Parts: sequence; structure tokens; C-alpha cells
Amino acid sequence: MEIGFFLIAFTLHNVEEALYLPAWSKESKFQKTVEPDVFLFAVTIVTLTAYMTGILYLLWPASLWMQYLQTGLIGAILVNVIMPHAVATAVERKYSPGLVTGVLLLIPSGSLAIVHIFQSAELRILDIVIATVGAGILLIALILLLFALGERIFKKT
Repeated sequence: MEIGFFLIAFTLHNVEEALYLPAWSKESKFQKTVEPDVFLFAVTIVTLTAYMTGILYLLWPASLWMQYLQTGLIGAILVNVIMPHAVATAVERKYSPGLVTGVLLLIPSGSLAIVHIFQSAELRILDIVIATVGAGILLIALILLLFALGERIFKKT
């Protein structure tokens, strides 16, 4: 149940970003300008990846690999609420798209999901931190790759 709530929150967060982040990125120091079609492409793949991870975890909750993968993904997404969303909003004194859904939806649902996994799994807090860092690195790499691929796919000639 907790994973499902988190995935719904993540979807709503990504919808908010898809609607407002491309325009915001044109004036932001925190985000390279990204075209709406490129961002929508990347955010759709990232959202589907989160759903695939959630489904795999729900199918095999006893798998240590799935526990690491799911907690790492959730942890990385929770860190994303702070950096860049909260930091960008504070530094630029202008709302960063995704902050409200991050604070009101992602942090509560993600925290509940991680606590649920932590209580029912063999993971320690250090394991969750390591998984979060690893998943964060992979997520950043995936997003950069998807932006580059999206720019090639949607290149205006």
C-alpha cells in the first residue's frame, strides 16, 4: 500500500514538473533550459522506471536486491525534493516547480514507504543511505541520457 501511495505522489510530482519546469528552466540558474517535449519524454521514462521498480519490489519483497533498489529510488527522490527544489526556491526566491508536491506528497509517502520496507526487511539505515546514493547517481545519469536522447529525437530542423 505504501509503495502505491508513493508512486501516485511521484506521478503527481512529475505532472507538476512537466507542466511548469520547462518554462521555469529558461530563467533558472539551477536547471539547463529544457524544451517541453524533451522534458516530457524524460519524465515519462523516469516515471515508468519508478513503476517498474515498485512492481518488482511488490512481486519480490523478500529479495534483498529489490529492497535496495526500492529504498534507493525512494531515497533519491526524497533528496531531490531538497536539492534542487527547496534549494533553488530559496536561492532564486522564485518557486521551483515540484516543491509543493515534493513536500506535501513525496516526503510523507516516501518516508512511510521507506519505514515500511525498513521494518519488514533486513536493511540497516546505512544500507538505505548507500542505496540512496547509488540510486541517485544512476537516476542523474538516466535523466541526463534521456535529455540527450530526447534532444536528438525532438530536434527541430
